Amino acid sequence: MSTNLWRAVTVILAAATAVAAAWMLGSTRPTPTEALPGPVLATSPAHPSEPADDRPADDVPLQGEDTQLGFQLSAHHAARAHRAVAAMERLADGGAGWVRVDVGWQTLQPNGPGAFDDWYATLIDDVLAGARANGLKVILDLWLTPPWASPNGSPYAPPTDNADYAKAIGRAAARWADDVDAWEIWNEPNFDTFFEGADPTVYSRLLCAAYPAVKEHDDSPVLFGGLMYNDDGWLEDAYRAGAGDCFDGVATHPYVGPSDAAPDTPAVGEVWRLTHTPAMRAVMDEWGDEGKRIWITELGWSSGPDSEGNEWDRPVTRQTQARFLRQAVHLIRSRYPYVGPIIWYRDVDGPTDSYKDGFGLLRPDLGPKPAMRAFEAAVQRQPYRPRTGGD
Repeated sequence: MSTNLWRAVTVILAAATAVAAAWMLGSTRPTPTEALPGPVLATSPAHPSEPADDRPADDVPLQGEDTQLGFQLSAHHAARAHRAVAAMERLADGGAGWVRVDVGWQTLQPNGPGAFDDWYATLIDDVLAGARANGLKVILDLWLTPPWASPNGSPYAPPTDNADYAKAIGRAAARWADDVDAWEIWNEPNFDTFFEGADPTVYSRLLCAAYPAVKEHDDSPVLFGGLMYNDDGWLEDAYRAGAGDCFDGVATHPYVGPSDAAPDTPAVGEVWRLTHTPAMRAVMDEWGDEGKRIWITELGWSSGPDSEGNEWDRPVTRQTQARFLRQAVHLIRSRYPYVGPIIWYRDVDGPTDSYKDGFGLLRPDLGPKPAMRAFEAAVQRQPYRPRTGGD
């Protein structure tokens, strides 16, 4: 992907230093919509989008299976396992069935291959135990290359030797097979900022090295992606590169652009729309993968303050965030029965008054935002009714 199609993204790295203790399980998550969607990503859309449907998403009859909902664990709570578990408990009480946990390879093996860092591995042990205690299924996403395995020292560079990543995720699968329900290979590899070069062939080789390493210890699904947006052209290229035999499901992050657009905004061929999901399904069907599901491992809208009016990081109100959540879940359940689970980005608002920290279901004090009540309504298949006077 050409980097001039994207705005610069400021990313704080978690490393094997004291700084790492302040962040999540070794990785931080930049604002999803900080990436400016240009006319193309790594490739152009390969398939048509879904035609416009004039019915409001809340009015579409529910036909899909009971798609479970989940959430992304936040960095600033996960570095303190007791805070992470408290957030998980609150969301599990609200009906969440899944949690997605980012794990930084660079922090897991900071100094070389072999044994995991004790502090970090114990932190992950505690977080996974908290998830299990609260009845949550876990998607574990391993990414961020350690300096010793990187060709240029960058955590976003594909590893020099894919076998190093395969051994690391194999070791992780051996340790956490009983606590992890799906393994996601990297994060947004079609996005040059997170996977330098955004080359589907390079990613396919990494994926195909990781797949048997996981399966040696755990039969849980291995996920392709998760792709930034519904990038069907990039998925098609990965199939051509041989990825098809190396995953059990396709993970996608179908954020909507502009960032304040409704979930049912017609795609008209644009990959940055939730309604472009059928194009992803079409690619999978063409390659004989009708039986594999699409997993949404990130989706959300921010209720943070306006970021200088840029259309790709425009927030919505808290009530609109809640309404969009409810509409998105209805839309997916009714039109896309092959999609699920759905992971909301993220559990708790960040510590700053900024756009990137406004995606949470909960406030920093773990009190519910309107989006949390909409989440609970979606779990119960009830309409979302805003409280009088707002929140």
